[in-house]
Amino acid sequence: MDPNRVQSIELVKEVVRDERAAQLSHFDTLDTKAGVILGFAGAVIALSPTGRSLLIGAGKLSALVSAFFAISTFWPRRFWNLDVRAIRDGYLAADPRVAEVRLLDTMIAIAKRNEATLAKRGRQLKMAMSALGIAALLVGIGAWLH
Repeated sequence: MDPNRVQSIELVKEVVRDERAAQLSHFDTLDTKAGVILGFAGAVIALSPTGRSLLIGAGKLSALVSAFFAISTFWPRRFWNLDVRAIRDGYLAADPRVAEVRLLDTMIAIAKRNEATLAKRGRQLKMAMSALGIAALLVGIGAWLH
């Protein structure tokens, strides 16, 4: 593709910027939800009745699994960003249209990598929520029977 013949680069850049902002918002939302689930998992473990009930023990174990998945959801992760120093060094003397197209291509590649990370974190959050639901059910039934 000839960078000098690119006519809609501004439109594409705007879409890529919007997608990046949406991804950042999604990361924040996942982190918040994971924190809430982690808190509830801790509460289930701490507030569960003591004793030798198999159901309550299984519920506490499920809450522990939920806490593990919640922590793995917001565990520090690599969030792909542009290396601004490399941009400066590599494109300071380049033709502006060539630099613009290459940087846009790089931003799109970064968005694709972040998309994969978001999908993985979303699956981990679903596992945490499922395990927490099972924990609440098991502890509730175990307390009722005990």
